[in-house]
Order: sequence, then structure tokens, then C-alpha cells
Amino acid sequence: MNLTMKFIIFVTVMLISSDTFSQISVDEALKGKVAGLTIFSQSGRPGTPSYIRIRGNGSIMGNNRPLFVVDGVPYENYVVGKNARFEGLDMLSMINTLDIESVAVLKNAKDVAPYGVKGTNGVIVITTKKGVKQGPTLRDLLVDMEIIE
Repeated sequence: MNLTMKFIIFVTVMLISSDTFSQISVDEALKGKVAGLTIFSQSGRPGTPSYIRIRGNGSIMGNNRPLFVVDGVPYENYVVGKNARFEGLDMLSMINTLDIESVAVLKNAKDVAPYGVKGTNGVIVITTKKGVKQGPTLRDLLVDMEIIE
């Protein structure tokens, strides 16, 4: 791998380690850390939904929100509990920031391709400390059962 290739990989995938996160929310910790990532809160209240866009708006009428992947499980960041008097809660605000191991922001077409159409607006991959537990993998189990070599 030459120097140019290493630079391209570094630019397209921004990895933010767990040192960045404390008691602030995930979206607040990401502000200003990744080029092309736009985040602002819709209200001043904690936990309220945030406007998050990677590389700007791609559609005038459609959904422009990035796909969130938490420990390998994809989900879209919808508002929960919205009513006339309350803006609702952002699903992203329900993740305990002290449990986060790392956050990777994927914005290149090559990097978001495994996520298909849902990843066209970018992907934010969140790995929690519980999601990186060391232990036997499925491959180890299949080798022990002599199903594969």
C-alpha cells in the first residue's frame, strides 16, 4: 500500500476514540471533528433531536439522514415520543456515551457500499465497549465442532 492510498483511507473514514466522549451526547462530541459533517440541535434541551447531515443534502424531498450502525445493527435516527408540547427524544441520545468505544464516520461511496441504499447519505458506525468483548468467535466454534478446518 503506497502513501497515497493510506491518505485516502484516512480522509474517508474518520475514527473518533472513546477519549472524546464524556457526559456530552454523541452528536455534540462529533461536532467539528469531521469535515463535511453538519450537526446542530433543533432545541436547547438535552436529548432533543439533532439535524445531522454528511456531505450536505442529497435530496430535496427524500430522507437525508445518515444511517447509524450500533455494534453491527443498522438503524435510522428517528424521533421518539414527539407531541405538541415536547420535541421528542433522539434515539442517538439514548446511547450512554461512557459505553462508547469508537465512532467511525463513513462518507465515501466505497466505504458505504456494504450498507446499500440506506447508506447513500453516509454511515456513522458506533462501537460500544460491550460490542468489542473478546471471546470465541463463530469461526472458533465451527472449528471446534470440526465443521470447518
